[in-house]
Amino acid sequence: MSMEGKAVAMFLRPLASLLVARNIAPEPIFSQFGISLADTRNSEAMVDTTKSYALLDEVERLLDDPSLGINMARESEYSTFGGLGLALSAGGSLLSVLQRIVRFHRLISNVVNLELDIEADRVAIRFVPNDGFKPHHQGIQFVMASLVRMVRIRIDAKLNPIEVHAPAINELFLDRMSRYFRVKVQAADHFTLVFARHAVNAELQSSEPQMAAMLDATLSERLAQQEKGSLVIQLSLWVEGQLPEGEPSLTDAAEQFHMSVRSLQRRLTEEDLTWQKLLERTRRTLVERHLRIPGTSVTQLAFLLGFSDVSAFSRAFKKWYGVSPSQFNKPSE
Repeated sequence: MSMEGKAVAMFLRPLASLLVARNIAPEPIFSQFGISLADTRNSEAMVDTTKSYALLDEVERLLDDPSLGINMARESEYSTFGGLGLALSAGGSLLSVLQRIVRFHRLISNVVNLELDIEADRVAIRFVPNDGFKPHHQGIQFVMASLVRMVRIRIDAKLNPIEVHAPAINELFLDRMSRYFRVKVQAADHFTLVFARHAVNAELQSSEPQMAAMLDATLSERLAQQEKGSLVIQLSLWVEGQLPEGEPSLTDAAEQFHMSVRSLQRRLTEEDLTWQKLLERTRRTLVERHLRIPGTSVTQLAFLLGFSDVSAFSRAFKKWYGVSPSQFNKPSE
């Protein structure tokens, strides 16, 4: 794969703070791997993952610390995650926070794809390696620990995930994660955090819905600008605009993007997609964006998503989430 792995340099600022706390000067170590400490304070600076991974390996070895990512999380602030961090700090429900992370994570790294599975009794956020990349185990540990730390500070100090999955790097790595997340970590191919469905309805303390909405809009613009060359992203944005007029067809899209139907099908296949999968993914994105806006009705959602009637929308919704739209926001008993 020709694309290089990138992540925001600010991710490494907590690592520098951790080294200082351990009475180790960070600048010589960062410089050894061609990383500027100044860049860790620049929200626009990106760093090659080959450099950041080598740095993480060296510091993990130097400190002999299998929980390096967890200790980095203890040194982190919302600004560590750039604009996304500010959007998360604006609060809302834990579910809305998870949805923002999944939607906007590409602004801070292209190494993993995030997937959110919402079921009747549980919600899982999964970190799946992007094609050709392998995320650093301490980097993902850092992100997961930062998320749970925010939950404990802003919602409930006793709120823990009900399951945690992680690759079996070694026994000590899994043991340290189990202690931090207060649940035995299960060995798996991918990193995953699972919360009880009722728990994700909880609101973060000091939430500012208007600020969150403003930041969401800003991040949406940044994401569209960053990925304007991606055909799939452009197709999804076009579909969003077309759905209120009814479900667009593959032929409609091919005409809009000046391609033959066969060429468009081939491009979608290269992205492991079909036209129906793209439609469904776009609709689910819209559902998760609009369902928690106060006053949004099931009828309005069915219209926004281009369904022929409310019953068709309700059937699709239950297939996606395992519950009806009216049950979706109800906390579990």
